[in-house]
Amino acid sequence: MSQAVKPKGEWKTKIFRGVFLTGTIMFIFFPLYWMVITSLKKERELFSDTQTFFPKELTWEYYFDPVNGIFAPGSPFIDFFINSTIVSFTSMLLCVLIGSYAAYSLARFTLKKNRNEKIAFIILTARMLPPIVLVIPLYLIMQKLGLVNTLWAMLIVYTGFNLPFVVWMMKAFFEEVPQSLEESAMIDGYSRIMAFYKIVLPLALPGLVATSIFTVILTWNEFLFSMFLLNSTDVMTLPAGISTFITQYQTNWGALTGAATVSIIPVLVFSFVVQKHLVKGMTLGAVKG
Repeated sequence: MSQAVKPKGEWKTKIFRGVFLTGTIMFIFFPLYWMVITSLKKERELFSDTQTFFPKELTWEYYFDPVNGIFAPGSPFIDFFINSTIVSFTSMLLCVLIGSYAAYSLARFTLKKNRNEKIAFIILTARMLPPIVLVIPLYLIMQKLGLVNTLWAMLIVYTGFNLPFVVWMMKAFFEEVPQSLEESAMIDGYSRIMAFYKIVLPLALPGLVATSIFTVILTWNEFLFSMFLLNSTDVMTLPAGISTFITQYQTNWGALTGAATVSIIPVLVFSFVVQKHLVKGMTLGAVKG
């Protein structure tokens, strides 16, 4: 019985692929690894001249110390975490709700002179602007409205800043849903709104999930607006709050890296929970953009 002949040089390809993938993974995850182990090192090892790739003695003092730990009673980190959760998920819900209607309108209704694409592009240009260009005007607007140093300001800013991104993505997903399905539903007695909720939206669910994840990540990690619009630790979100561990006189590296480590957990958990829909959504969006 003849055996299949392996192409020459296949082992070289496997070695190259393994080395390349390993190197890429190490390059991506090394900063995260270093952040985590830094939060688990004792202070004398943290400031030692010789740095180690694994803590000689593990410590959880930066997390659970009853006085200085980030989870200690009265620690501002808990407020940072709650504020980020409120702002990120509320902003995501608003963006998805408003953006889905806008995207569906652009995907299904043809405007005069076929201006749909132009309007969609104009909406997207708002997301292309560098945040630093908008931060001063937004601060002045929020100051006039009396919203500086409130979570309302962050909700308005993040919803407005991420909405173009949601409209652009959801428009592509809605265009993937065959229009004939809605027409069949409307022939059966559905209204346009009912067809949207019961036919289009379930079929676009992977795209909706992918868009939601990206929106949450963008909001969760945003630093510039929160630094300018929030001055009190009571209302600060995580990126701005964690920066307060760096002061004029010292940097609390243990607490800083501990807080940063905890701050990435919700996004990782959320991404893993909806991973199936995320992959589907990205694939669907890649077919037609």
